[in-house]
Amino acid sequence: MNNIPFITIMLTMVGSIAALLLGKKEKTAYMLMQVIFAVVAVLTFLLIPHFVREGGTVTYQLGHFPAPWGNELRFGLMESVLAFVFSAVMFLAVLGGKSGMKEDVQECKRNCYYSLLLLVLLSLLALIYTNDIFTAYVFIEINTVAACGIVMVRESGETLKATIKYLFMSLMASGLFLISIAMLYSVTGQLLIPSLNGAIAGLVSGGSYAWPLMTAAVLMTVSLGVKSAMFPFHTWLPDAHGTATTSSSSILSGVVVKGYIILLIKIYYRVFGIETIKNMGILNVVFWLGIVGMIVGSVLAIRERNLKRMIAYSSVAQIGYIYAGIGVGTVAALGAALFHMIVHAFTKPLLFSSAGGLIEASGHSKLIADMTGAGRRNKWAGAGFVIGTCSMVGVPFFAGFTSKVYLAMNAQDKGIIFLAALAISSCLNAIYYLPVALRIFSKAPEVATAQAENAAEESVPAISIACFSVINIALGVAGIVVITILAQGVQIL
Repeated sequence: MNNIPFITIMLTMVGSIAALLLGKKEKTAYMLMQVIFAVVAVLTFLLIPHFVREGGTVTYQLGHFPAPWGNELRFGLMESVLAFVFSAVMFLAVLGGKSGMKEDVQECKRNCYYSLLLLVLLSLLALIYTNDIFTAYVFIEINTVAACGIVMVRESGETLKATIKYLFMSLMASGLFLISIAMLYSVTGQLLIPSLNGAIAGLVSGGSYAWPLMTAAVLMTVSLGVKSAMFPFHTWLPDAHGTATTSSSSILSGVVVKGYIILLIKIYYRVFGIETIKNMGILNVVFWLGIVGMIVGSVLAIRERNLKRMIAYSSVAQIGYIYAGIGVGTVAALGAALFHMIVHAFTKPLLFSSAGGLIEASGHSKLIADMTGAGRRNKWAGAGFVIGTCSMVGVPFFAGFTSKVYLAMNAQDKGIIFLAALAISSCLNAIYYLPVALRIFSKAPEVATAQAENAAEESVPAISIACFSVINIALGVAGIVVITILAQGVQIL
């Protein structure tokens, strides 16, 4: 069991290289990628009951050499749950976007695309498991390059523009993160997270280097806030997510931005200590940025006429929910934020996969106005979009309802402010999601083209949409199981 995280990291790394070496064997490379995603999901799932029974965490020394010569992984229940969710989402997202992938990605470049997707999962697993702050920076860079690659692979003018914007903002954020690591190393001489925590605790108790420590914490917050599309650093997200292939949009929104949030949580709780972050006033800022993001993201989504961009702006609001929960600063609220993160990780790929089917059923138009009757032509996509809509709005028995209730119950330290923002954002969600859900099932005009009809028949990501839908309803009905597991996991964060 202790070797599973290392095995999954190495498996994705070797698989990424193998996908490129397969040359023209595109189908073999696709199968290899999906098998690796599935194997990683199964292996990480096996860790969950193990840690539920045994508790605690495991520190794994790579090469059996201690720091600073060797590197370390650290994992427990929370890390196991997140690794399983990320790998499962990637498997289903790629499955759901397979038809769009054939159209959007040139055949000669598909092996490269599969390699980049494996690198995305590799970097996410490393961010979840690493016990070294500089190693985290290395995999932040790998994730950035791979994420930009899966946007740019579509090769259109709008994707090129979106990729350049995404890359510039990500590189700026990476630079801030590297500067903050250099500042911490200069005052502590440590890079390993437990050693950093001890050194920082000593400096804080002695009143030394208060401003450098605060500056480093702020820079890390801004850096990872940019990469995870925290308001007001979200401006790259609608372009990148809205112009990419269906699989890429699902993965970017579902898991990539979550990896950076996980790293920020580790920095708050395990590097600086949550009490130190509170005393610096950073949590209050994070909370208010989350609250504003909940409202602004929804308002921008209402104004949008492009379906994929509307769903992307919705992600800005949902990320605001997560950051507001983190900003409350309690372990219970953190567990609620993580549960909402998992709900969003499964719901957003459902919406993007369904949107891909609806777009094809509308003659490849992304405009909401052109999607009248698209849900009738592609019934699986229409049903998936309705289920995703119910979750985002917060209809009872769907995952979004459970996560919002759980957030409200555990954010009472912030009083009526959080509840009011939650209610307003949920109402705004209904304003832009429900009209689309009604439109796609309205009676289509007779001018629906044969091309749209054929596209609807050719591309029905039924298995992916069905799996995402079942998971969504399961989280809504029996979410308490996951909530209990997360509560146990965050206690030993």
